[in-house]
Amino acid sequence: MRAQIVHHRASAGRPTAVRAALVTAALLVLLVLLAVVLPVWTLIGSADATVAGALDVPVGRIAAVTVLGVLVVLALAVGLVLTARPAVAWSLTALLVVVALLTALYPLLATAQSAVDQGQAFVPWLTDLVTRLRG
Repeated sequence: MRAQIVHHRASAGRPTAVRAALVTAALLVLLVLLAVVLPVWTLIGSADATVAGALDVPVGRIAAVTVLGVLVVLALAVGLVLTARPAVAWSLTALLVVVALLTALYPLLATAQSAVDQGQAFVPWLTDLVTRLRG
C-alpha cells in the first residue's frame, strides 16, 4: 500500500515542461513590463509634456484596452497554472506573451494615430490661415 501512495505522489507533480513554460511566461511578461510598457508610457508622457498638452492622448481607450489586456493575461496565466499538459502550457505561454506585447504596444499606436489625425486637421487650418492673411 505504501508503494502505491509514493507512486501516486510522484506522478501527481507537474511535468518539467509545464514548469518550464510557467517560468518562461513569468520571465517574458516581466521583460515586456520592463522593456516595453515603461518606455512606451515614458515616451507618451514626455511627448505630451513637450508639446504642453497639445497632443491629444486617447486616455480612455488606452485605459480600456490596458484593463482588458491585463484581464486576458491573468486568465491565460490562471489556465497556465492549472494545466498539466505540456503542449497546452506552451501554447498558453505563447498566447500570453503575444497578448502582453499587444497590450503594451497599444498605447503607442493609439497615440501615434491620434497625432496623425491631429496633423491632418492642422494642414487645412494652416492653409486657411495663410489664405486669410494673404487677402
